[in-house]
Amino acid sequence: MDTPMPLLMQATLVPATFSPPASFQEAYRDHAQTAARWARQLGGSDIDVEDVVQEVFLVVSQRLSSFRGEARFSSWLFEITRKTVANHRRRQRWRFWRSGNEESLSSTPSHEFDPAAELERRQTVTLFYRALDRLPDKYRTVLVLYEIEGLSTQAIADLQELNLSTVKVQLSRARERFLKQYQGLMKRGKP
Repeated sequence: MDTPMPLLMQATLVPATFSPPASFQEAYRDHAQTAARWARQLGGSDIDVEDVVQEVFLVVSQRLSSFRGEARFSSWLFEITRKTVANHRRRQRWRFWRSGNEESLSSTPSHEFDPAAELERRQTVTLFYRALDRLPDKYRTVLVLYEIEGLSTQAIADLQELNLSTVKVQLSRARERFLKQYQGLMKRGKP
């Protein structure tokens, strides 16, 4: 059952508006933090959030004049952010396969005093994002928005301009696929 969103969470959402911001500066000022949050959640720990936000707002600056207001500005911005993150993730995978190297766990800063507990936490996070990376984009997006961002299925449907039933089916399938991927990685012992 879908629970209502807490008031604090509602305050962090982008206002539902069909009209575009009056200027690029206004769009950036009002929506950059939201785009950064989406990029961080959709892209995982390896994504360069600042780089993604720059690319997102480069697209916004080029296309803002063509925004017709047929959809909410936040839906339009989310779609640009989602596509930009997907492109970044594809490029990262390509670089990984070409270089044959993966960033080591030691590159993540540690605030823990127990090295064993910190290693376990990092391995769990790595497994989580690997399982998430193996999901198709539509499932990854719905799962991130619901489970990590804390949006309701109705809010996700509005943001992505989908039917509520479509979002619920995608969320169910995303959970199943994620769990299968995560359990498979755990069995293989791949951090």
